[in-house]
Amino acid sequence: MRAYKGFNRSKDGTLSCRGFVYEPGKTYKHEGEIELCESGFHACRELWQVWPYYPNNRKTAYYEVECGGEIIESKDGDGKFVCSEITLLKEIDMTDVARFDNADIFSEGFAIVGVEGKLNFINTKGEILSEQWFDNAWWFSEGFAVVKLNRKRNYINTEGKILSEQWFDGACSFSKGFASVKLNGKWNYINTGGKFLSEQWFDCTYCFSEGFAKVELDGKYNFINTEGKLLSELWFDDAYKFFEGFARINLDGKWNYINTEGKMLLEQWFDDAFSFLEGFADVKIDGRWLKINKKGEFVKK
Repeated sequence: MRAYKGFNRSKDGTLSCRGFVYEPGKTYKHEGEIELCESGFHACRELWQVWPYYPNNRKTAYYEVECGGEIIESKDGDGKFVCSEITLLKEIDMTDVARFDNADIFSEGFAIVGVEGKLNFINTKGEILSEQWFDNAWWFSEGFAVVKLNRKRNYINTEGKILSEQWFDGACSFSKGFASVKLNGKWNYINTGGKFLSEQWFDCTYCFSEGFAKVELDGKYNFINTEGKLLSELWFDDAYKFFEGFARINLDGKWNYINTEGKMLLEQWFDDAFSFLEGFADVKIDGRWLKINKKGEFVKK
């Protein structure tokens, strides 16, 4: 199988990859099992797919190679594979090859590429994702990537469509179906359909955990669910994300736990408390550390 491979070229012309030295025209066979990114000879189906691993500069040489024996393809769809037998056929003259100034690794089927200070995405077929080139771009996450243009941010999907008509002052990557966006100094969440989660905007937003995300407003904390509803009528002095159905909350210097229905675990509040782990949590009362279960019962350590 014909493919392409990049090499580090030393001052004396020696070609190497992952510490192994190669010579043009020679055939090499790997002894033992091959494993992607671990053992064997690595190459890519297309020349441009090599660039994220070996950038085009004077220290890099690109060769057309013949690969054979056992072959294991990457599951990322980035054209990379490992083989047990390889022959270096001929060096590629990059003078007339259309290329990018930089290329990143693939994420969800796309790689970030740059030309003259602008960025875009390329898929595993070598197709550019968008007619628009951006000032900055980030990796894809859950089918969307953050892009920056004229100091504003938005999201682009894998079909090259911009998510929102509104461009934002800040934007975070998608996680569990939602992403935090900033506009006019306030934060909200946007879903993959381009809709805002809440009519209310917050001073700060955090990642979702077990269906709830911590939000901050005027120095107080609460939780919001995936339907945009606040968990509690109370706002807390401090709060931590949900673990095993409970979140630690602080009010007036004391700690307690709130569940996903907005109910406190106990009427009693603690001097300190840790998150639940495997059904139990450590709490501090009057200088003593005790262990509590999810029913609010104190148990022996």
